[in-house]
Amino acid sequence: MKRLIVNADDFGLTPGVNRGIVRAFQHGIVTSASLLVTGSAFEDAVALARDLPALNVGLHLALVEEQAVLPPEALPTLVDKTRRLPGTKGEFFKRALLGRISWDEVEREIAAQIARFQQTGLRLCHLDSHQHLHMFPPVFQIVTRLTRGMDHVWIRNSAGPWRKLPGVRTGQWFRRVGLNMACLWVRRSHNPPSLRMADGMYGFEAGGSLSRSALEQILREIPDGLYELSCHPGEGDKETCTRYGHWGYRWAEELEALTAPETRSLLQEQKIELTSFARAQETSPR
Repeated sequence: MKRLIVNADDFGLTPGVNRGIVRAFQHGIVTSASLLVTGSAFEDAVALARDLPALNVGLHLALVEEQAVLPPEALPTLVDKTRRLPGTKGEFFKRALLGRISWDEVEREIAAQIARFQQTGLRLCHLDSHQHLHMFPPVFQIVTRLTRGMDHVWIRNSAGPWRKLPGVRTGQWFRRVGLNMACLWVRRSHNPPSLRMADGMYGFEAGGSLSRSALEQILREIPDGLYELSCHPGEGDKETCTRYGHWGYRWAEELEALTAPETRSLLQEQKIELTSFARAQETSPR
């Protein structure tokens, strides 16, 4: 059986992204969303989620680009004076590997982001991260430690297909291979028995540019099992493009692909059952 969780990242980034995610849930194939508690539209996203109880919501951890939850004096090695986290994943890795980041501070910030999510009263269904940093071994250990004992919280398994799909740029495929290797290592070394993870994730190679053709290719590749599709729908509005245009995302194109009637038809053709983290929990072995 092919089961697919379609998860929209960056819920709370901007109002335009929030509106796009809601449309992709109400009129498309999105079944869950990951809440960015550091986002400028965080409160707007929470209000929308409260009106949509069927939308599964998880936490989208941010350890780069955004502002931290905790103040600078609590995170002297992690943020600057304005609470700004490292600007890129590369900068985070470099500082971490050189021993210039305190892992105690990283743990405190992750705990603070989890706490901010829990204060919303929403059910925490899953946890993932901006730039997949939760699969970096030291961060993965922290995440699994902090979520131990929490009922029914899934952790994103960012591992995906190893072979290079048609149309995927070579550089992006090499990044996929590197991420797969990190996922393989942490799951073999730090995989507590109670950890809940899907069998893998699709969408990395098309991150921010999930066109209808790219989505069709992915849906035709989904094997038997429980998989997640990561996506980034939005309206492509002026505010979002002005603030985050350097990402090169095509939010409106993703929204169109996720809501196209042809996409629903292809799911039926491929016998893919849409599900969510909550429903997967109900049917997974205890």
